[in-house]
Amino acid sequence: MSEVRIDSVLALDMGTVMTKAVLIARVEGAYRFIARAQAPTTVEPPWSDVHAGVRHALENLAVLAGRELMDKEGNLITPEKSDGTGVDACVVTTSAAAPLKIVLVGMSSDLSLASLNRAAAGIYAQVVGVVSRAGYVDGRVVYQTEDDRVRSIFQVTPDAICVAGGTDGGAETPVMELVESVTLAASLIATDPRPTIIFAGNANLRAKVTEMVGSEAPLRVADNVRPSADVESLHALQSELESLYLTNKISKLAGYGSVEQWINVPALSTARAIGHVIQYMSLDDPRKGVLGVDVGGACTTIAAARGGQLTLAVRSDLGSA
Repeated sequence: MSEVRIDSVLALDMGTVMTKAVLIARVEGAYRFIARAQAPTTVEPPWSDVHAGVRHALENLAVLAGRELMDKEGNLITPEKSDGTGVDACVVTTSAAAPLKIVLVGMSSDLSLASLNRAAAGIYAQVVGVVSRAGYVDGRVVYQTEDDRVRSIFQVTPDAICVAGGTDGGAETPVMELVESVTLAASLIATDPRPTIIFAGNANLRAKVTEMVGSEAPLRVADNVRPSADVESLHALQSELESLYLTNKISKLAGYGSVEQWINVPALSTARAIGHVIQYMSLDDPRKGVLGVDVGGACTTIAAARGGQLTLAVRSDLGSA
């Protein structure tokens, strides 16, 4: 099978405020930065169509690069033609959609809930509720009733409910009580689709959780965020949340479908793409760490890595606009 030659790449970033377009092309055997342009993102009225902002950015880029990029219908020319028009590949990152609204449900504030909080901090998310089996009031342990838990979730109509608790092979009954409350709350919410339940607790309970949730709500299962009391594992849950953000938020942006047809690889959130860059740069010298900060119009992302080990923090409520 012959290898596909890529001589030019278009990178698009659809931000909350601005849409950026960057052209990279092979020059004398090496990839070089050619030009960069931008235009306002058109996710809000009167356009309500992100494709319009992308077209404006590409029109500006075409002028700067001296290269035709779109056909008469406003579609990207791909692959690159023999006359030098178009590009061979297109990649897209975006933060234009609203963050995921998430409720965190865990056994204890210092273990499962703390891990869920750190996982949610690595994506475009807004934590709209925290539910635990027990809490402290005036120094006393107070257990929440099922009605309390169901009401807390129902009132905020989240996009996703993350449930954790119990180490692998550990607690079962109290974790299933939480799952039962979450399932009941999700079944009462009249949105379409209902909130997605993501179970990231005791791995031994996956079959029971699947049976209990049934068809009441969409269910995803991730690795336990606390497989043991002294081990934290966030990557699998973050991957599920990232996937949910792309499918439930990004893919539903008006006009996104037109842009999606151009791309050669799945789109990434802007924060995750920044994380990949910082992670790659940290591999150059394992003795040194790399820090990256991106202050966007609505969100701020901080990525830090050493030897390929990445830590990502996203503030969806803090930007420059």
